[in-house]
Amino acid sequence: RSLFTLSFTACSSDDDNNKQPAPQITLNEANIEGDILCVQADVVAKGRTAAILLTITDKAGNVKVTCPVTDSKYIGVLNIDGFHVHVDIAGKNVEEGELLKMTVTDAEGQTVTAQKSITAEDDDDDDEE
Repeated sequence: RSLFTLSFTACSSDDDNNKQPAPQITLNEANIEGDILCVQADVVAKGRTAAILLTITDKAGNVKVTCPVTDSKYIGVLNIDGFHVHVDIAGKNVEEGELLKMTVTDAEGQTVTAQKSITAEDDDDDDEE
């Protein structure tokens, strides 16, 4: 009796060489304007965007608002120049100084998160991080 075993091993180095760089996020604005949070950003995604999630947390890190972005002009695209969405924050007690986190996942499953301190609309971006 003889036992013959044949196995195949995939080379991951081939895949790694073709992997796109992770997305890059520049959060330009996170301003409270009445009952909305105005979010503006630019995203460089060499691999198409698969998901975008906006999260607002208080200073202790507790999540107050989550907002998945599903608009086709932002999902499934390579780069987003001028990302601009309004997040409904009515009744959520979102305050100046809390944190907006923008998480972008590309088609290859790479996830990057950027964050910015939330400001009131009359602030002129003097809150640079």
